[in-house]
Amino acid sequence: MMKETTLTKVITRFRRNWPGYVAQYRVLLIVTLLAALADMASTCYVMLHEGPQAEGHPAIRTFSMILGPIAGPLAGKACQFGVIVALTVYFRRHALYIFVPVIILYSWAVWYNIWGWRLYYPRVPRLLKYIGG
Repeated sequence: MMKETTLTKVITRFRRNWPGYVAQYRVLLIVTLLAALADMASTCYVMLHEGPQAEGHPAIRTFSMILGPIAGPLAGKACQFGVIVALTVYFRRHALYIFVPVIILYSWAVWYNIWGWRLYYPRVPRLLKYIGG
């Protein structure tokens, strides 16, 4: 009998966990997609005004420097969403523990991109100056 490789085990697990996945998690998938789209739109808004260097996420910033301030966040967020789906299928029993923090973080990112940076930005240089002496 042949020894089962790690890749074979991963593929087997995906095949076992996929049936019924979309039906079971459709609400969380839709909410995650909406939060991701809102985050992408707010990131595009910031990049159109500040440029890709304003982005904190290194992968999104790299995509944006290569593809531009619209296609970059779109490509980056599509990759992120694909990873979220892959993780939640693979770790299906624990999918809720992946979806909820992602939705919260995407929603917080939208708030930060549009309004929140005004609260943080003026305080950070003063804090750094205070800490640095």
